[in-house]
Amino acid sequence: MNVSNIVNRLSDLVRKNLGLTSSSPTSQKECEFAENLYETIKSVKSATTYRYSEETTLDVDNDPFDYSSSSDEEEGHHDNNSESEEEVDGEESKSEKDKRHLANYSLDFMQEVVDYADEKDKNGKRRRSWKTVRHRYKSVPNQSYVSRFRTYLQQHGTKRQKTNDIDEIVFKKFLQALEQALLLHDVDLQRWVLKAVKEVHLEAFHPSHGWVNNFKVRHHVVSRRITNVVTCHEIENPDEILKTENDYRENFFKSSSHYRPSQIFNTDQVGVERQLYSNRTLTMEGGKKVFGTVRSKNAMTHSYTLQPTISLEDKLFGPMYLCLQEPKGRMGELVKTGLFEPRNMVITCSSSGKLASSLVRYWRDNCLLPFVGNKCFLLSDSWSSQGDEDLYTKEGCGGKKVQRLEISPKTTSDWQPLDCYTNR
Repeated sequence: MNVSNIVNRLSDLVRKNLGLTSSSPTSQKECEFAENLYETIKSVKSATTYRYSEETTLDVDNDPFDYSSSSDEEEGHHDNNSESEEEVDGEESKSEKDKRHLANYSLDFMQEVVDYADEKDKNGKRRRSWKTVRHRYKSVPNQSYVSRFRTYLQQHGTKRQKTNDIDEIVFKKFLQALEQALLLHDVDLQRWVLKAVKEVHLEAFHPSHGWVNNFKVRHHVVSRRITNVVTCHEIENPDEILKTENDYRENFFKSSSHYRPSQIFNTDQVGVERQLYSNRTLTMEGGKKVFGTVRSKNAMTHSYTLQPTISLEDKLFGPMYLCLQEPKGRMGELVKTGLFEPRNMVITCSSSGKLASSLVRYWRDNCLLPFVGNKCFLLSDSWSSQGDEDLYTKEGCGGKKVQRLEISPKTTSDWQPLDCYTNR
């Protein structure tokens, strides 16, 4: 910043706009003023940061639109009644004054009062006296409120009204983000507030952590663990998913009409964690680390697969299928020795604890075919290992007819019986 340019520009502005010239000797007072001005410029030049402050008050005594500037007749009428009005205002209780706080008036009401009070006749004079305005709008306590209303309208509303508008804008954005399943945090709320303050002309408002917490309490917003992960494609195409559901429903009713309820089955693979643990716990505040004890860290990341089968008769069908996780994909002698094998369960294993196509075939041969008649209708989801059509041919099923209907992706929570009523 070049101070010399500032001083020269200031001199030009004074000479041009104020028409002042140095035609008299410099007085002591003028020297002191110049020194003070120099110190001010010097402090500005040496400063590294600047703070801009603006103060807004409700002083409207000199409002050019006040009723004191009305016609002579209105002034006389006001003088005759001013004493009685002051007495009435002085007798107002504190509760009445609280009710008449400016924030309790809507912007529409303020605009209506101002328009009614400021309406002029063909000569340009105000048509109505304060008495007429007060008679129509009895909730306005005195005529200074009209000037205050006008001021607030010019400022686009009171601070409380603006903060309420900010709250509504942010909550609307929150609902829109919720519909799109976007990941949201407190910083997103604060970012939306910073944009909203410009819309409502309240740049001095700052979204503190306290405001964010109060916002979440008002709108019942909480932080929760994500239980279902979806893609943007799923969110953007709800109509496509709905069409898929309708197609599946039509296919089901059409195909199932050839089978009895005891011949219609649903099977589903369920991943089961070896040890459940909580991501949260109670502890003393101020600690930098929070510890939680588990039996094994390996048990937190590894699981096994359980596959039940039910019939349309609402009965558990056949033995339960269990796939354990073993490092080499097979059970060692020590595991076999200590393994408990119930009669209603078929147990196998894999290196991942999940079912490959060969293990699905093992399920078919040991859990399904031995317990069905000549034909059955099987419902299962779109898991790739059980979608191989060769698994359900008449030749592969020992001459039995196994008709499979695949439950469409993204619809199992609504149309797979085991997901709806059992695996919860």
